[in-house]
Amino acid sequence: MLELVRRLFRRQKSLYGLDHAVLNVVLPLQSMWMNMGYWEHTSKFPEACESLLVEVLRAGLLKDKSQILRILDVGCGCGDSSLYLTQKIHTNSAYASIRDSGSQAHAQVITNQRPIDTYVGVTLVPEQAALAQQRINESRKLDQGAESGFAEVFCADAANPSSWPGELKDSISDMADTSSDPKVGTWVLALDTMYHYHPSRLPLFQYANSTLNASIMAFDLILGPETSWKQRFFLRFTCWLTSLPYGNFVSQEEYKNLLVRAGYESSQIEIRDISGHVFPGLVKFLHQRVREGTPFGLNVSKFRAAEWLFGWWANTGVIRGVIVTARKS
Repeated sequence: MLELVRRLFRRQKSLYGLDHAVLNVVLPLQSMWMNMGYWEHTSKFPEACESLLVEVLRAGLLKDKSQILRILDVGCGCGDSSLYLTQKIHTNSAYASIRDSGSQAHAQVITNQRPIDTYVGVTLVPEQAALAQQRINESRKLDQGAESGFAEVFCADAANPSSWPGELKDSISDMADTSSDPKVGTWVLALDTMYHYHPSRLPLFQYANSTLNASIMAFDLILGPETSWKQRFFLRFTCWLTSLPYGNFVSQEEYKNLLVRAGYESSQIEIRDISGHVFPGLVKFLHQRVREGTPFGLNVSKFRAAEWLFGWWANTGVIRGVIVTARKS
């Protein structure tokens, strides 16, 4: 009994520390983004994550002359990209939060107010799929008058299309059925996800090309052009620690050849290095978040390792962050 009283007393004392910080967090959270971000004109994580999506959309959609868009979003996470694509892209203010000199170019993506006829998101984590679908449903209830097409999120392994459940394949069957229609632009979007794929990106590339007849737009990671054997050895070690497939870190030329193997024409493939607007800003943000979160007992220790890893990439160039587009001719 005495020991129980002592424990209760210690717990009571802890109430007067900083644990109550969690009570001041605004819920529900306004965003659940999780990508490396594009930090050229912001220091805020949600804005940087949205900016990265915008940069990928610009790369893919600016040259797309179709009137209707159909998108398979592989690795959609908790649904922030889902909400952006099914909600914001219908409005002229879609890129209002991107305050930069490229805002005019951003606006061109939606100049013709092209609706998204079909949006299908895929994520490997069941909790993320459930949350993403819930957020889409709630958004549509609040904006019932908005133009909307089919939008659904599934839990599946994007790296292995042959394992996809029948419900998912049925949902994207319309993409394949009308992919030859010049009025419809079919795209596979992969935002900061494909370097995780076991064992390779190739099955998804082949499925996108042969089954969906779809173009690809993505942010991905590749091997830097000049890397020493020591850097590659250490990269292999960090991949082992983080469960990333080392074989996914290939050169730009090898990456392009992978797309060609999947059936895309070499002349229709573009790879643009944006590392300078990704890694430095992310490192700075993680450093600040660790410093600010530690006094409140927030679990930020894992982000120290991430800060160091991304800093290594930024300083050495061993890994490059790139935007990739592969268009159907």
